[in-house]
Amino acid sequence: MDDLMTRMDRMFHPNVVAVVGDKQVSNYRWLKSHAPFQGEAYAGKVYHVNVDRSEWSGAEALGFQNVANLQDIPEPVDYVTLSVPNTVVPIVLRDCVAKGVGAVHIFAAGFAETHAEEGIRLEETITAIAREGNLLVVGPNSMGLYLPKIGIRPNQEQPYGEDGFFSYISQSGTTTMSIGLAAPACGIPVSKGISFGNGTILDCTDFLEYLGQDDDTEMIGMYLEGIRDGRRFFETLREAARRKPVIVWKVGQSEEGARAGLAHTGSAPIPSALWDAMLRQCGAIQVGSTEEMLDTAVALRYLKNAGQRVALIAVSGGHSGKIADVFGQHGFLIPSPSQESRREIGSYASLVGGSFANPFEGNSVRAGEPLGKTLDVLGWDSNFDMLVMEVAAGTIQRDPSFAEERAKLLSAYSERWGKPVLVVVTSDVPYIEGVDTKPAERQFLQQGIACIPGMERGAKALRNALDYYEGRP
Repeated sequence: MDDLMTRMDRMFHPNVVAVVGDKQVSNYRWLKSHAPFQGEAYAGKVYHVNVDRSEWSGAEALGFQNVANLQDIPEPVDYVTLSVPNTVVPIVLRDCVAKGVGAVHIFAAGFAETHAEEGIRLEETITAIAREGNLLVVGPNSMGLYLPKIGIRPNQEQPYGEDGFFSYISQSGTTTMSIGLAAPACGIPVSKGISFGNGTILDCTDFLEYLGQDDDTEMIGMYLEGIRDGRRFFETLREAARRKPVIVWKVGQSEEGARAGLAHTGSAPIPSALWDAMLRQCGAIQVGSTEEMLDTAVALRYLKNAGQRVALIAVSGGHSGKIADVFGQHGFLIPSPSQESRREIGSYASLVGGSFANPFEGNSVRAGEPLGKTLDVLGWDSNFDMLVMEVAAGTIQRDPSFAEERAKLLSAYSERWGKPVLVVVTSDVPYIEGVDTKPAERQFLQQGIACIPGMERGAKALRNALDYYEGRP
């Protein structure tokens, strides 16, 4: 590991953290967001640094040790969060250099992204200080790091205490927080999250290089508005994607989006045709939303052995046509079962009110004891590589035990026959509104069964995963 990666490793595994300038008026947001780091389960320490001693009593009541200056901390400091005005940032950065701090997160905005003379000058100043002092900087205009295992978070709502397999990089602080909340809710535990903002010292390419080598990261998600050094970025992306899946959501592809990115973080636009071609050459996966990124992560994790030929089980006759259209439009083959399979299903199922031509539907095929028989038929039928099963949100709502029982049944099927399963949850048969299906989805995931809300989302995520795995050497 080279010098930069070694220094970043210190940043991602801090022992001592300092928050500079937190205030009671902001409810000590950064101290509270870093508080779990110094809990009983962790050996880390968090210091509150503030020249305004009127802020000390509030921080002390929260359990933090107060100091007036970084130099007063009696041990090396690995990671610092600055909660000070942009004009004060250069002063504190010089203190960080003098202290030998490992890395600094700058929360403040008002730098080059404003395109104002003062903001540009401030960013040039902090860049010069950091480079001369060999200091790593996350930001400015960023939410910093999200390290769930130890509890370093952008805000108090982010879950912590669990290590994960999914890491992500975001130019947007808001998107950083939304992914950090949505991923665990979707059954995707996070290893590391990064909001890099303007990226003055460390930009997306540096973080991508680190995560590409990180053994704790199985796959990488990226939200980007722009990049600086295109050649280095694509070389790094190609190397990272060779090792593990990299899922990229790039905004600014339209004229309006490019203008918004320029205003937000000062990111210059990239022609969409060039961007698309480079991502394909690098072997990265391109997505267009947070939902697609996380759906794709689920598919990559649980559907590694997926194939083109799918057996579809629908909740109704009307939906059998719909699910066939959706998966067919995404390039999947929907073959008929073998003659032997049709004879076997016909021995216990009725064509009245059902179908076993693929898609399969009807209570005599997909409910109760017949479902177990149907699964065995689909398991030994060599016409099918995998199974896609539709589950109705209304059924989940009516029967609290349904998801757990169905997940165990499908897990046993997949283990016995070696064929992956995708469950898609739909809400229109019967139509139901406002049902939280996330707990049920997580029950499927806990049994090793991919579960994604909606046919279209499921088909798209499966397509993304299959294209990635088929494109690997």
